[in-house]
Amino acid sequence: MAEGNLTGPEGILMLCIAVLFDAIGFIIFLFSWTGVDDYGVLDIIGTVVIGGWLLIRTGSVKSTQGAQDIAKKTAKRFGLAFLVELIPFIGGVAPSWTILVWKELK
Repeated sequence: MAEGNLTGPEGILMLCIAVLFDAIGFIIFLFSWTGVDDYGVLDIIGTVVIGGWLLIRTGSVKSTQGAQDIAKKTAKRFGLAFLVELIPFIGGVAPSWTILVWKELK
């Protein structure tokens, strides 16, 4: 199940969820000057939902070399997206969850 499909039900659902996380993060960023802050709650929820999906998607019963390569590539992408989300100001503006899901499905 490592091959993706942007127009399949899984792709559409996960892209909508990722865009929603990034849009909420951007809205919170816009209102941050009023004192509104999510204190990383949105990042934790995004990590659980999108990270869980990636774990299920790249999971394999047999540990072949191809499966290990896919898992390493996915872990690298996820780690980069998570680190970008943790950086103040940049995490609120960057659509890192959407880019992660899109690259995984592409």
